[in-house]
Amino acid sequence: MNSITTNYLSFSTYAKQIYATKKEAVDFLENSLDPYEHAIGVLIKKYAGVLISE
Repeated sequence: MNSITTNYLSFSTYAKQIYATKKEAVDFLENSLDPYEHAIGVLIKKYAGVLISE
């Protein structure tokens, strides 16, 4: 059976939670040479409200 949570998070809420708990991983993604990983890291920081160093 599939379990469906009733608490759907917006991406900005999700990004804030991820950045708060996994800051090093998000920094790694932002500094990655892979364009997809870099984009994910930048988006998480952007929606979490963190200044992005480019």
